[in-house]
Amino acid sequence: KMARRWISMAFHRARMAAPMALLSGLGGYLICNQWEKVQCEERKHVGHLYIVGDIGGTKSRIQLYKSGIELKDEPLVAKKTYKSQDYSSLTLIIQKFCDENKELINENGGQIPTCIMAVAGPVEMNAVYMPNTGWNLRGDRMEELLGIDRVVLMNDFVGVGYGILGLEKSDYHVIQDKPCNPKGPIAVYGPGTGLGQAFLTYNGKEYTVWPSEGGHSDWAPRTNQEMRLWHFLKSRIRARARARGKTIHVDHVSQERVISGTGIKDLYDFYRSEYPEFVDPAIEDEMTKIDKSAVISIHAHRNDNFVCRKAMEQWASSFGQSVGDLALQYLPTGGIYIAGGVAPKNLKILQETKFKHWINAKGRLSQTMESIPIFVVKDDVPIGLVGARVVARRVLKELHPEDGINPENQPRNRLESELFMEKAYPEIVSLHDDFTLG
Repeated sequence: KMARRWISMAFHRARMAAPMALLSGLGGYLICNQWEKVQCEERKHVGHLYIVGDIGGTKSRIQLYKSGIELKDEPLVAKKTYKSQDYSSLTLIIQKFCDENKELINENGGQIPTCIMAVAGPVEMNAVYMPNTGWNLRGDRMEELLGIDRVVLMNDFVGVGYGILGLEKSDYHVIQDKPCNPKGPIAVYGPGTGLGQAFLTYNGKEYTVWPSEGGHSDWAPRTNQEMRLWHFLKSRIRARARARGKTIHVDHVSQERVISGTGIKDLYDFYRSEYPEFVDPAIEDEMTKIDKSAVISIHAHRNDNFVCRKAMEQWASSFGQSVGDLALQYLPTGGIYIAGGVAPKNLKILQETKFKHWINAKGRLSQTMESIPIFVVKDDVPIGLVGARVVARRVLKELHPEDGINPENQPRNRLESELFMEKAYPEIVSLHDDFTLG
């Protein structure tokens, strides 16, 4: 009887204590949560200026931002484009930019802790030589001359790679709509004037971008006609070398010779020789007045000239072939992002031709290729500058942790694989009843 009474009292006390513990825990949670909100509100008003630049042989684009918690919320304080050839060094351009915006800089604290420059050239040990401008750049020397704590020089296509981490969903077109592994390798491919490549790997905390010269890999002909194209391009490479007073032995045709913007012109010339009866003198006259590649693309889109259309179909199939090769090399389950100016301007061509077919046409591994997500970054996205901003925010988080910056460690707003999510974050999946595997 006494035992039953004791058990009853213990049960009653437990029933009374549980709600109190719950209320106590809830109160503590609310207090902590409110404190975090207050801290967050305070941090919103803390920020530092930083400079980013996209530097080429023709022009140098410089921008000034003030850091915020999220990249997309940061205000653009000032921007200007300079002619690179008018200056003897990049340091002079940055100094002039700072002088021109001295009042704005003073209004925002007067200090610029970091400057990130994406430059057209191979960067080693934070130093680079830019042959198109004759500039020899060293980050440490620029820090001294500009009075900036941290100047970082990086290859322009490495900047594109970091830019992937700052994209919003509205910044790209989806070519192959497959879920991403949120921690998987990412490949970046960029046909423009040349053919840039880079890849990203996840180290358990954040993504790191690694440069590549894969655009100079061999282009592989697949048909008799493409073999004739290969010989045509070899002859053209030799002829251009002779025009510069050089004699070279050509045993290599790179992907860049076919897939870059310059390559499109050579593709037209080849198919012009293959199908002379379809050459239109009016179109050839257009090519003397505006950019030849643009004219070829316009008429290929209209599908009103066989030679132009054939050239762009060849471009699209070779492009797909090389993207598939890239996918085999890196198995980028985090996605392939195609940047550069050529692909987004010719998206219609890619959709109408067998671009995706040639990406996935890899024999026994075709099914693997079909599972890799593929995106094309829109032409109006300044992805190199976005990448410089991503790096700048990482540097600022290190220099000024009190700013509360939330760095871009992973791409956002992608369709992420439920399977990968379940393996990586089982506690999240268990909290959501609607998070089910198909």
